[in-house]
Amino acid sequence: MNELQNIGHYAQSIVEQFSSILNIPISITDKDGLVIGSTDINRIGSHHIVTTEVTRSGKMMFFTKEQTANLVNVLPGIATPLRFQQETVGVLGLIGDPATVERYAQFVQSHIEMLLMENFRSKTVASEMETMRYFFKRLTSYQENADFISIGSYCDMHGFTLGIPRRCILLDLQTSIDQTRYIQQNRTFKQEEQELYVCLKNLFNTNDQDFVVPLFKGQWLILLSDQPAERTTLIKRLEFVSDKLRSFLDNREIVSKFLFSYSNPSSSIDGILKAYEQCRKALEIANRHHLQSSIVSIDDWDLLAHGVEEILLPAQWTLDTHITKLMNHVNGPVLIDSFLVYCDEKMNMSQAARKLYIHRNTLLYRLQQLQEILSIDLNSFKQCTLLYLAIKQHEHFKEIILDEE
Repeated sequence: MNELQNIGHYAQSIVEQFSSILNIPISITDKDGLVIGSTDINRIGSHHIVTTEVTRSGKMMFFTKEQTANLVNVLPGIATPLRFQQETVGVLGLIGDPATVERYAQFVQSHIEMLLMENFRSKTVASEMETMRYFFKRLTSYQENADFISIGSYCDMHGFTLGIPRRCILLDLQTSIDQTRYIQQNRTFKQEEQELYVCLKNLFNTNDQDFVVPLFKGQWLILLSDQPAERTTLIKRLEFVSDKLRSFLDNREIVSKFLFSYSNPSSSIDGILKAYEQCRKALEIANRHHLQSSIVSIDDWDLLAHGVEEILLPAQWTLDTHITKLMNHVNGPVLIDSFLVYCDEKMNMSQAARKLYIHRNTLLYRLQQLQEILSIDLNSFKQCTLLYLAIKQHEHFKEIILDEE
């Protein structure tokens, strides 16, 4: 396909821009001689007969008034080839006295050829991004059909070697770029997205087994094969990447905040997909609880502690019955709040009382009340832990927790 046709919608604006700056008429034709841009809009869509000659010679040609007197749709001036990847794809015409307009030819020609190259690069990057997104989508379907031979062939086709330990790194990037609609509606990625993709590849990819995948809602997945063995080394690398990413965004005046989560290495597809889900969940918890750190690990105890309300508990119905009974008591809300603070303060009665701004004996009385209502042993760490988690998981208290956050 004629690459010049890909910027056909730019051609007229290019002509108008340079014509107004240089104050000379300009035209652009594709390699077949079709005028796709012209100062004289009546010429657009017409055929330019000298295009074939310029394309064949590959050289700039001069046309005087005498030479063009008997030629149809050919005006005095200069016609110079427009090249893309060492191939002539069209012709630029600068209209006027050849001796006068010659000085502008190389400047305008270089600008248009640069646009051709940028347009090509943009399409290449966007195509690669789309390929990576679809590739990971295919990987996620592996769990459903478990067709190892088929998925193995698909991975080979994309240069993704199975069996190599890879670490999942998930980037949650909340920017002023509207990324969601471009991904969800399957449209071409915006220029800012393409630049970000190239930036992340430069920061993370050290060999052909590292992959950057644009996901959705501002999330990017990095599958890193060349991962450092030591966690401290990995964190230093992510800190370095964070600084570079911040500079990249600031230089483009993109308002953003971002958060990385990372997993342990895994060499199987199942392991990679589980690691991705864990990273996604880690980001969700970190964002919900407004953690200050920009780098979180899926096995970080502080992060896990924030997710206690999501732990699956045994006999959930029975536990919900206990909590309902407690909530129906006249002092239920106060007893529940006192119990939670008691647990958060490591079951230290004095510290919990100070946190609640009550006397120690008042707290002791409340805990005794709760113990009688539920027939629970508050001296048992296991029973206290179970009740604590059950309260955190109860829908009523989940809503309260989210409102407080």
